[in-house]
Amino acid sequence: MCKQCGCGSEVTVHVDAGPHERRDVFVSMPCEVGECSGHHCVRRLDENGNVEGQVPSQCVKAPAPCCGEAKGELVWRIDHMAAGERATFVIGDPLEGRPEAGVRAEVKEAEQADIYVGEQLFTSYVVREGIARPFCYPVYGPGGKLVVREVNFPPKEGIDHVHHKGIWVAQGDTNGTDNWSEMEGHGRTINTALQVNSQGPLFAQIHGTGDWVSNKGAKVLREDTTIRVYNTPDTARVMDFTTRWTAAYGGVFFGDTKEAGTVSIRLMESMEERRGGTIRNAFGAVGEAENWGKSAPWVDYYGPVEDRICGVAIMDHPTNLRYPTTWHVRSYGLFTANQWGLHDFTGDHSVRGDYALPAGQSLCFRFRLYIHENDTLAADVSGKYLDWIFPPTVSVAE
Repeated sequence: MCKQCGCGSEVTVHVDAGPHERRDVFVSMPCEVGECSGHHCVRRLDENGNVEGQVPSQCVKAPAPCCGEAKGELVWRIDHMAAGERATFVIGDPLEGRPEAGVRAEVKEAEQADIYVGEQLFTSYVVREGIARPFCYPVYGPGGKLVVREVNFPPKEGIDHVHHKGIWVAQGDTNGTDNWSEMEGHGRTINTALQVNSQGPLFAQIHGTGDWVSNKGAKVLREDTTIRVYNTPDTARVMDFTTRWTAAYGGVFFGDTKEAGTVSIRLMESMEERRGGTIRNAFGAVGEAENWGKSAPWVDYYGPVEDRICGVAIMDHPTNLRYPTTWHVRSYGLFTANQWGLHDFTGDHSVRGDYALPAGQSLCFRFRLYIHENDTLAADVSGKYLDWIFPPTVSVAE
């Protein structure tokens, strides 16, 4: 029996919104991996203790690598809570059968994992042989609009920065290896495993493992990346991107360079600032001039895509190295969280972003990508960030 989440019995829990209004917010509580069945019925109670109805929920036994290895996680969605509101839920075994999948993932011949929200493809995590490093492409936003630059093999003639592909992870000076570009002598990330951890009514989660290698084939570090995509209304998509870098083959030295992105995206051309798009951060700074190399908990980049305004916000987690991160964000659509390029960003070579990772230790990064319609204010990017880092609290009723 899992006493925390109600597996094998019923548990009553309180959810407190805290000082913020909540809309379409995800809440969670731990459940023991070895004991939890992985399937639950979560029912909301009214003020008189009567059942109002069942809410969508899902349990995952394989948490993201930064979130602890010992416990699973029970997640459910709440449509709305007023600031200061307390809601009560009863959690128990499912009434009958298993819930249908609202978000599903499918691994195709060890070349990519496709993630669908409903029946619509949201993204594919591509790991096939011959590429420099894994990437997510395509990435569809509100209304099924492509929000990243088109990727072609071979690249179209005249395209700039061919290494900018969809959403990806890279660092340009890792023990002297350039695992950022695709220039002569560059390093690679070679995928060694790809699997689906969970899929169901609320989210799908995939996990990829890979080795960073030099151009001579020497292993530099091991990467574990987990991607979770949530079931959200068509006006938005939410993607949690967690990556852990382990010095499994000896110590790793990350050099100071702007040619890096712990998470990176190359946006659709029409969204670029130079074509009418807008870059805005959590402090209200606007444009490349006010955002490039500056620290902020989140940055939002939005612009026109056909008949809509679409945006992508990248959110930095307080547990990440050098939070709030500095941003390598450009008017031509490159958008990365970059903790490394401090001498480039400051113009002072005495200010260094170098980092030494001892053998056997790990660096872990958590990011949330919020893909939305409309501008920063209309999409409530600030509120969505607070939902993530200060979510409603869950407590077991006494």
